[in-house]
Amino acid sequence: MSINRLFAAALALLLLAAGCRSQREASRPVPPSPSVEETPGTVPHYTPRYYTANFTGSAEGYTANGQIRIQADSIVWLSASNVIELARARFTPDSVLIYVKVLNRSFQGTYMDVYKRFHYRTTFDELYQTLMSDDAEAQLAAIIGKFGVEVELHMDPMKEVEQLNFPIAIPARSNPL
Repeated sequence: MSINRLFAAALALLLLAAGCRSQREASRPVPPSPSVEETPGTVPHYTPRYYTANFTGSAEGYTANGQIRIQADSIVWLSASNVIELARARFTPDSVLIYVKVLNRSFQGTYMDVYKRFHYRTTFDELYQTLMSDDAEAQLAAIIGKFGVEVELHMDPMKEVEQLNFPIAIPARSNPL
């Protein structure tokens, strides 16, 4: 696999994760909204929900492992590695941040910038709904396949956790994607 196809596969996995909405979206249960903790005489305090899942992807003899972390309605964070970290991405409702560490290349912008640069239209809500769907791995593999990269993807089910962090640092001297 050439470095361009490897890069395309990694970028496709990070960017195109948002591309497909669940066909069963109307029939599947929506994750619960953040809980509200109220004490008489105080302002309600909203506790955000956190989710995490691990995944493994294989394309043309290369395998990468990764992790997905989600803070409901706020942040989607992805990381992929194979012995060393390959790439990280953080999606918020109004911004996208991607750092491909092995190539020292990065992208920062809005979802409109993603469309202008990569000719791929998506939103945070689409990304969130796809990753939380029951058939996320099949949807992602099908989308990546449209770009000429056969991928086998296995995702653990999302599980709720108490707290997560969403680390991402981009060196000042990284090149643009």
